Amino acid sequence: MKRGIVVFLPVCMVMLGVCVSLGYAQDEAAPKGVSVTVTGVNYCLLDALAKDKAGDANPNYAVLNALRVQEALGADGAIEDLVGKTLHYVPTKESEPLLVGQENQGLSFTVRGLWFKDACALLVESYEEEVPTNWVEQRFGSKSGEPDP
Repeated sequence: MKRGIVVFLPVCMVMLGVCVSLGYAQDEAAPKGVSVTVTGVNYCLLDALAKDKAGDANPNYAVLNALRVQEALGADGAIEDLVGKTLHYVPTKESEPLLVGQENQGLSFTVRGLWFKDACALLVESYEEEVPTNWVEQRFGSKSGEPDP
C-alpha cells in the first residue's frame, strides 16, 4: 500500500504539472484580433457554396451568413489582401442579426470589430447598413429601374 502511494503521488504531480503548463500554453497561443473597419456584402453561405444541398440542410444552419469583403481598413490603412475574401462572424449577440437569417442577405454593411486573420473570422463590435446612392440600382439591378433579365 505504501509503495503504491509512493508511485501514485509523483505520477499525479507530473500530470498536474503537464495540465497547468498546457493551460498556460493555450493562453499564450490564443489568437489576438486586429481592429478593423470592413465594408462588404452579407451573403448566405449555403446558397453561395452548395445551393443544391439546401433541401438536405438543417433549417437552423441553412440561413448562416458571412461577409464578402469589398474594403478593409486597419490602423495602418487599407488591408488589400482582405478584399474579395470572406469573413465568418464570431457568433455573439452583436453579430446575430448579420450571422443568422435572410433579412440582411444581399445587403452591404460596414462592420467594426476584431479580425482574426488565421481564422478568417470577424468579432463584430458594431455595424451599420450601407445605404446605396441609387436605391433603384440596389433593388432592381439597373440604373434605368428595369429589372435585369
